[in-house]
Amino acid sequence: MAKPTADQLERINQLARVPLTEDETYVFPAKLVGDQIIPSRFYRLTPNFLRKMAIQAREGVSLLLDHSWANLGIMTIPLGRTFDSRLQMDGDELALYADHYMKLGQEVGDIKIDQIADGIDAGTIFDTSIGFTVTSQTCSICGQEYFGGNCPHIRGREYDTKPCTVDINDGDLMENSLVFDGAYPGAGVVGMSNTSETQSTVKWEFLSEDAKSLPSGGRVFYSFSGKSGLDGFVMQQEKNNEAETQAKGDDTVTEEQKAALAAAQTQATALTAANGVLGQVRAALGVESDADIPAKLTALSAQAADGAAYKVKVTEQACGAGVRALGEAFNTETMKAMLFHLPVSEIEKIGATYEAQAQAALGGGGRHTEGDNPDLPAGALGGAAPSNPQKTEKTPEEQRALAKEAAVAALKNTGRSNLLKEDK
Repeated sequence: MAKPTADQLERINQLARVPLTEDETYVFPAKLVGDQIIPSRFYRLTPNFLRKMAIQAREGVSLLLDHSWANLGIMTIPLGRTFDSRLQMDGDELALYADHYMKLGQEVGDIKIDQIADGIDAGTIFDTSIGFTVTSQTCSICGQEYFGGNCPHIRGREYDTKPCTVDINDGDLMENSLVFDGAYPGAGVVGMSNTSETQSTVKWEFLSEDAKSLPSGGRVFYSFSGKSGLDGFVMQQEKNNEAETQAKGDDTVTEEQKAALAAAQTQATALTAANGVLGQVRAALGVESDADIPAKLTALSAQAADGAAYKVKVTEQACGAGVRALGEAFNTETMKAMLFHLPVSEIEKIGATYEAQAQAALGGGGRHTEGDNPDLPAGALGGAAPSNPQKTEKTPEEQRALAKEAAVAALKNTGRSNLLKEDK
């Protein structure tokens, strides 16, 4: 029977009320689930949910027989518990593994734990299946909630050659059961040697909200739940290397040499990560050396400040033209808020449209004096609008309509249509 290592026993006894010994503890690893599509059911657990499950499996969830908690009238007493977990890449699959323990010599009802352990060792008990709750399941095609929402798609069908699946984004891992035929391919008891020795173990590092760069090769997963809120994690893969294996397995290496080698490896890893980040920064800034980075950042900051000032100027000009065109009907503060989300080029277009409308309303905006005579043209003070020397073909009402259409089109083209207010 599989006995725990010293490290495993220490983890187990953090969960046990009464410390267990090596001889009375049986351990085994199992693959719980992965991020591949579950055949015939067209469900898929997202990496975010797997990350959360890994944490819960490390904290310890129940080991049952055949999801007994779901069968009414059957007393549910766990046979064991998980005590550790890991996420690892199995080819293209992100898979969740967990280590389980049971106490030998126990009997649960008419079930003897030793007999279960014998069956696992013999390979006659091998399949497992997880039990979990779900709080978010969305359509892979439209991203909306699949059940009870406005999603028009049907799981299992294809839309533009893309299959529709139900993506499970959040929930809680409740238990893992020993069963005769699990739903997820490959889920079940695995050999004791099936650890990170042959696969790339996925390690998670908490992503600070202030982070501006990521480690080279890192992937970020975000998880949102009512308990933890929004959390970001950087996924990094680390493979065992020859030096590490030598340090752990070669008895000729002294403890001092092992410590020195470990320190050197830590420094090398940190240096590699730093160089990777700096390389990305150099490429993004278009500089050759690290020494050029501060000067480039200073120049970019100055350019950004100039750009922000110019955007304010263009916005003020556009709103000024709007006031001249529409008078008191023009809401300056609302328009500034709308223009704030647009690029400068779109603001300039809207300003030009308002300016054309203002010229039409004011008679073309051209000169109304004659020669060097500062007197206004005859009839200018008679209450009628001055003549339009440009002879604009569109009326002021038409110009207003064009200006409104231009503003609406600019907001829609830049993805800001949510700022539009429907006419009532």
